[in-house]
Amino acid sequence: MESNITENLHTGSSIARSGLKAENIFINDLSLRKKLEKYFNKSILKIVKVHGKKYDVIIIFTDNTNFKIQIKKIENLKSRGDSFDRRNIKNTFDNQFIRKNLVYLSLFRPSPRKTNMDSETKKYFIKLCNINIDDIKYFIKKTLIGPEDDGNDYFCIMHTNKTFDNIKLYCIDSHKLLEYIYKTLKIHIPLKDNGTCLHLSPNLYLQRKGSEKTDKSPNDIQSKIKIDNKILSICDKL
Repeated sequence: MESNITENLHTGSSIARSGLKAENIFINDLSLRKKLEKYFNKSILKIVKVHGKKYDVIIIFTDNTNFKIQIKKIENLKSRGDSFDRRNIKNTFDNQFIRKNLVYLSLFRPSPRKTNMDSETKKYFIKLCNINIDDIKYFIKKTLIGPEDDGNDYFCIMHTNKTFDNIKLYCIDSHKLLEYIYKTLKIHIPLKDNGTCLHLSPNLYLQRKGSEKTDKSPNDIQSKIKIDNKILSICDKL
């Protein structure tokens, strides 16, 4: 057990360091800046790092306009996905029954890899989500983009490796990405005992955040996005 905890801590801290490095490269790398200027057809005055928002940086142009950018660094297109939101269960869905079932599915579990929810209840939960699909869409919008007056404008995806060699940079308007997610919505829960995640689409799913011994708020709900070739195909490659 101790080795697993240590491994989780190491993995989490490595991901955090990698994300910070991605932000710093995005801000300071001159070749990436030239690509961004060509893409937006504007000269960049500066790129400012931001904390606690639905965007990582703000690109400020010389004409005093700006765009708010969410940066995603990916290494493996077949990974389990990258976190883009975490929050208390009470701040997820408006529908109380969706929240109640999400607690039952993901939070109150007999073991880390099992759920108390049986297959028939899972089928009911899937049906409940489909009946309340507008609630699902609203949750995706507020977690993926953020509030109307302070959300991100673009997702910039850095497809590279651990050492950031040969970065492939992709950009997509956040609302274009949102519309793609909406079009591909497919509520799914694996019916096996180890199916503890609520999948909203092939690219988005929700899970319990972490372990009591490695996280201060393990019962937060974490949203993850899986960047795949289909998403990259609708992005602009810089």
